[in-house]
Amino acid sequence: MAQLALKVIRPLIRASSTVSPRFTGRLAFRLFCTPMKHAPVNRQSAGIRRAEAVLAKGQPAHVTHGCGFVKVVRFEPEGTGRGTVLVLHGWTGQGLFMAGFVEPLLARGFSVIVMDMPAHGGSSGRLLNFPIGVEAISAVVRGVQPLAGIIAHSFGGAVAAAAVGGAIDAFPAIRAKALVSIAAPATMQIYGKKFADTLGLTPRGHQAFEDRVLEIAGRPMASFSGRDFLARSDTKTLVIHASDDREIPFSDAEDLAGAPGARLMPVDGLGHRRILVSRAVQDAAAEFIAAV
Repeated sequence: MAQLALKVIRPLIRASSTVSPRFTGRLAFRLFCTPMKHAPVNRQSAGIRRAEAVLAKGQPAHVTHGCGFVKVVRFEPEGTGRGTVLVLHGWTGQGLFMAGFVEPLLARGFSVIVMDMPAHGGSSGRLLNFPIGVEAISAVVRGVQPLAGIIAHSFGGAVAAAAVGGAIDAFPAIRAKALVSIAAPATMQIYGKKFADTLGLTPRGHQAFEDRVLEIAGRPMASFSGRDFLARSDTKTLVIHASDDREIPFSDAEDLAGAPGARLMPVDGLGHRRILVSRAVQDAAAEFIAAV
């Protein structure tokens, strides 16, 4: 959030949170679930042009779910396929940023589905949270389970872990043989608390914020642990994370890698987003799925 806007809104939120904590806390949670500023797409960039060329070879479609529709692009390999891999981007991203994973997967014989998460890219909606994300994934992969794998970045990785762990009672756990989690958060409560503190919520306002999570997701925010979700599934997991990631600390990756069947692949100098264009990372992700 821009510093100038924060200086203006923070005193107002604190005052409102004092007078009406329930209303303000619920409003803050809605803001928390609203991707306000999407990652920019520089269409003059050679990397973006290559990504667009890759996606142009696929078959685009819209898949409806309870909150609207999501855009997907499907790819089929030559010859007999080895199963389907779902590819998910992170918060404020879009499927375009994940295009580099398509060709390594196709080369290994996998069908690929690149998905724009709700409220992102070409998908409908204004909000994204765990129930909405899991619902959308469930609609997209209906009929193609068990998946050969999922490759997911950042918040997409957190949603993928929740999906395979059956975190949302309204939707059966997604069956996937492998998960490659890239630069993903291990838990959500700490990020919710940071957001609430940044806005200036009072303790009662923050409690209302977390109460809204329980109301929507059917479980407390403290229970959103990727490590626990992975432990509840039989999905083999590769955790890839850069030691210089400034958005999601490397300690989150170490936490996730503590789940049974998970292992950690640390990388250096790739930050939170550059990691997605590393050919070494793309190949490692595809090879991990192929080996499971």
